[in-house]
Amino acid sequence: MPIRIASYNLENLFTRPSAMVTGGADGQQAIDDHALANQIVAKQEYSDSDKEKLVELDKRYHFSALNPPDNALVALNKVRGHLFHRADDGTITVVANGRGEWTGWFELRRDDVSWEAVLNTGRVIDAVRPDILICVEVENRPTLQRFNDQVLSSILGGRYPHVMVIDGNDTRGIDVGLLSRYPIVSIRSHVDDEYEGKPVFSRDCPEYVVKLPSDKQLVVCPNHFKSKRGGDNAQAQARRRAQGIRAAEIARTAQQQITPLVIVAGDLNDTPDSDAVAPLLKDDWSDIQSHPTYPIDRPGTYGTGTANNKIDYIIMSGALKDVLVDVGIERRGTYHPRLWQSFEGITAATEASDHHCIWADFNI
Repeated sequence: MPIRIASYNLENLFTRPSAMVTGGADGQQAIDDHALANQIVAKQEYSDSDKEKLVELDKRYHFSALNPPDNALVALNKVRGHLFHRADDGTITVVANGRGEWTGWFELRRDDVSWEAVLNTGRVIDAVRPDILICVEVENRPTLQRFNDQVLSSILGGRYPHVMVIDGNDTRGIDVGLLSRYPIVSIRSHVDDEYEGKPVFSRDCPEYVVKLPSDKQLVVCPNHFKSKRGGDNAQAQARRRAQGIRAAEIARTAQQQITPLVIVAGDLNDTPDSDAVAPLLKDDWSDIQSHPTYPIDRPGTYGTGTANNKIDYIIMSGALKDVLVDVGIERRGTYHPRLWQSFEGITAATEASDHHCIWADFNI
């Protein structure tokens, strides 16, 4: 019997950073400011320019206020000591001189994902019914387990016995994980792999070794490359290419040392002809798009499904390509009424994700 493997960007399950929901210039500004603020306060010593920048950010988000506004997209979580001081005349200064003088961090405010969107995410998974689901953009393992127990099991009548998420490098709660009907017998993280002295992966490229009913082993490497959101400059492109190169190295090593059955899957945020994806498609490796049943009218996996929106992948080793029997894209969780029929009741506000779920059947 074929084994179905799918990949789906869930866009978080129960809560999502408000800045990512807001979108636009304000949302991107908050995401950039959040990253910058945490980068500054991680330093052992704060320069005068660091302090000036923190004061500038305080004017935007009111970190130092006794009661910061509830709608501020970025918030300060202070545990010990003080970062800011407000004088009687209202002047704000940074009083901490470095990381050792206070404990705290900056967080992106989060909004609840609507129940309708959560349910529609479950409807997509129920329609595809994969044996192994690569999950992109999930908050953490307890959240994925809660979704598994309370949505997939209680409401849709299906539950996965094996659930795993390894927290990665993204502090916003955007990680990659796995739902599997088969046991996960080994896990290896690559969260500390480096590129130019910094973590190469935006999230992680974990290796999950799954034991199949045939007693064969399958290695699944979920990934989520650096986004183009907020601009795609040369630095972002270089990092995405480095991610592709390193993911290819990891996959080929697993192919040689563990099993010939290896998959790299997820949201790679670039097209098949890009410098980022190209390292993964060398030699006998290919994406499921190479199969003759893959949709050619709209091959994309995001938005309206055009070719330049082909950013989600199930990239397989040659041994898996030899046993690939069918592929498909489940789009009904999105709302594009002029292009395809959605599940009943789905609207632009309640779609499961702006990504589509891709799947492949392997006769392993």
